[in-house]
Amino acid sequence: MTDEPDCRIRVYDSLTRRLQPLPQSRDPERPGGRLLNLYVCGVTPYDSGHLGHAFTFCAFDVLVRWVEACGTRVRYVQNITDVDDPLFERARRDGVRWDQLAEREMKSFLADMAALGWRPPDVMPRASEEVAEIASVVERLAEAGFAYQTDAVYFPVREFPGYGELSHLSRSSMLRKLRDEGLLGNVGPSAKRDPLDFALWRPSAADEPAWPSAFGAGKPGWHIECSEMSMHHLGPQIDVHGGGRDLIFSHHESERAQSESLTGCVPFAKAWMHTGMVRYGGHKMSKSRGNLVVVREMLEKAPAAAVRLYLASHRYRTDWSFRWEGLASAARLTARLADLLGGGGGGGAGPPQEMGRGGVRRGDGASDLVDEFAAALDDDLDTGRAVRALRAAVRRGDAAAARWMTSILCGSAALN
Repeated sequence: MTDEPDCRIRVYDSLTRRLQPLPQSRDPERPGGRLLNLYVCGVTPYDSGHLGHAFTFCAFDVLVRWVEACGTRVRYVQNITDVDDPLFERARRDGVRWDQLAEREMKSFLADMAALGWRPPDVMPRASEEVAEIASVVERLAEAGFAYQTDAVYFPVREFPGYGELSHLSRSSMLRKLRDEGLLGNVGPSAKRDPLDFALWRPSAADEPAWPSAFGAGKPGWHIECSEMSMHHLGPQIDVHGGGRDLIFSHHESERAQSESLTGCVPFAKAWMHTGMVRYGGHKMSKSRGNLVVVREMLEKAPAAAVRLYLASHRYRTDWSFRWEGLASAARLTARLADLLGGGGGGGAGPPQEMGRGGVRRGDGASDLVDEFAAALDDDLDTGRAVRALRAAVRRGDAAAARWMTSILCGSAALN
């Protein structure tokens, strides 16, 4: 049920590098209904949430809201990577327990996203709560011949001929990227067989948590965590897998390889959607570089809806550079919206007016603006074009159309 005749939403698939109809499944809870099974890679909770995170998760929030407005139910899963080396390293540096650090930063992240008016995922599984299940998945991979144990348990990439297809990287380019990130590791009789092989299960350091497994006490590798959590909560095949573009290699490449090897269900994801990178000060915004603009800092300078509109002014899969002047411009639009709509949140579910195709609420606003907005989001989530339609609605003083558009682009984010 991938090509629904009345589903006009098209998205860009990173694997095929083509636009395709939004993949959907049959909804087991609604006869004849449609369901979008969506998995988005979440945060490793060891530091403050920054604009790059907000851009990714707000982009998928718009996708979820638009798909639901078009009459398709969404089952949205976003994981929490609270078993990961960067978290353990930060806890060691700060002299705190790893789980206490993760809990503190998760609460901070959720508070930021609530302020930004997102529609929370249906499930937010934590890796730390599914380690037994992850260890079982590693066992199954080993039994099927897709794992070997030396100093750790590794996945042999030569057993998956399609390794590299998602990232479109040559073997030498993949090796170079691993080397640049310090993730290449060692090759030898007591280590990896191939430098591209990646860890499924590893021994823990003395000050790190360790869980029992058939391979000895230790901790899971990063990639296998997402494979287990996505399959646990969405099944062996998902409609859309999302995340930042920096995750394509090696994380999503490896996740695809081990998932398809384990289940034989191809493709693991019917579409891969990746968000672009946000730059600040001439470099990609990242925790390791320290050039972060955190969500709380933006919310001190502008209403939450202004932050959402500034993010939405950039299409999800484009790279862009943060500018405070851009946020100020979005704040001026938000002020005009507040005057038109009477302030408050981002519009809720929209005006209870007549229903358009697929269940879209048309409101009693100008049909040309509503159609332009819908066409923009149907066209691979062109939120920049959708924001321009919203600006036109504000200029016309069309409160019904503006409220409905704002509910999709801003969720419940406050206008003032």
